[in-house]
Amino acid sequence: MDTAAFSLIAPDQTYGLLALFLGLTAFGFWSEKTKLGQLISGVILVILIGLALSNLRIIPFASSFYDMVWSYAVPLAIPLLLFRADLRRILPVAGPMLITFVIATLGTIAGVVAGYHLIDLGPQAAKIASILGASWIGGSMNFAATSRALELNDGTLVSAMAAADNVGATLFLLLIVTLPMMAAVRKFFPSPIMDAADAAPAQTEAEKEEGYQIHMFDLALLLGLSALCCFLGFLTANFLGGIGARAEIEWLANFSSYGMLFLTLYALIIANAFAKPMERLQGDFQLGMVFMYLFFGVMGAGADVVLMIGTALPVFGFVGIMASVHLIVVLIATKIFKVDLAEAMLVSNAVALGPATAAAQAAAQGWRTLVTPAVMLGVLGYASATFIGVALAQWLAS
Repeated sequence: MDTAAFSLIAPDQTYGLLALFLGLTAFGFWSEKTKLGQLISGVILVILIGLALSNLRIIPFASSFYDMVWSYAVPLAIPLLLFRADLRRILPVAGPMLITFVIATLGTIAGVVAGYHLIDLGPQAAKIASILGASWIGGSMNFAATSRALELNDGTLVSAMAAADNVGATLFLLLIVTLPMMAAVRKFFPSPIMDAADAAPAQTEAEKEEGYQIHMFDLALLLGLSALCCFLGFLTANFLGGIGARAEIEWLANFSSYGMLFLTLYALIIANAFAKPMERLQGDFQLGMVFMYLFFGVMGAGADVVLMIGTALPVFGFVGIMASVHLIVVLIATKIFKVDLAEAMLVSNAVALGPATAAAQAAAQGWRTLVTPAVMLGVLGYASATFIGVALAQWLAS
């Protein structure tokens, strides 16, 4: 038996993993009512417990169930979180966030350059640094795409990079979720958005006391609409990508990877074209958060700390430097340009980790008007990261 791969619940025991992660999701929601959950948030608890369970070998680090969460739960959650997105309120916010996005991207590039010169990554240093940089501007899709583009075919090295990348991403998510909750940080970086969110729970509880109900018709219809957005989104992406591949138009062929962008656009069309009927439906946000808490648990479970320490310590050091420089640049820009701290943390999340985690953070922390900009900026990261990664590799190697 491969003891390194052993876990109490095997990777192919899908129902066991489903039961555990749904239980962890329920615990995350319940913990929000406790002092500990209010102190560090249910999101952080879910991530930490997922990380602990996998590193204690109770659950696996990788499983087809995790792939299903990424492939189905996350795309289904995005429209559910966007069905009340009023573009009249969102667009004035998205403009300033786009500028912050550019600054955050430059912060990641600066972090790549700093890490490249401070950490000895060996003969493949330029490729390693650039691939990780692409991952922290877009996401895992860009990690894979840039690896292929730069022809880094060393499986052991790529596995070590993925381990360090996953652990670093998990720790970074914990950090940017925790920072806005710290009184000292809030004092130094004012946030009207967070102040408004802090005032919301009392009103929500009052609504619950009046007899808030979710009807089965609403849930079924909302899930159906979300699935329709996903179907049309990925269909559109594959259609345009197929045209680009046949016509040998590289930029258009890349559209096959942008299903998340198109499903977001279809969700926004439904939200704004049918605003009044959508307002009468109940349960979309709650259902979306169930999927997102599943995603948080799976993300924590994928962080193999032992593998990272054993084989990828220099790479993790590089990730630490890159993430630190990125965050420092974002925080400096936040102070200088008086950016709202909530917007800054979401932009940092969208750039470093992608649209799914950014949307989940916005929803979990009560910043509902920022969910749509977070997704859009994350998708923009997807679109640009591979090109930036390849350009960085050429520059660093020159």
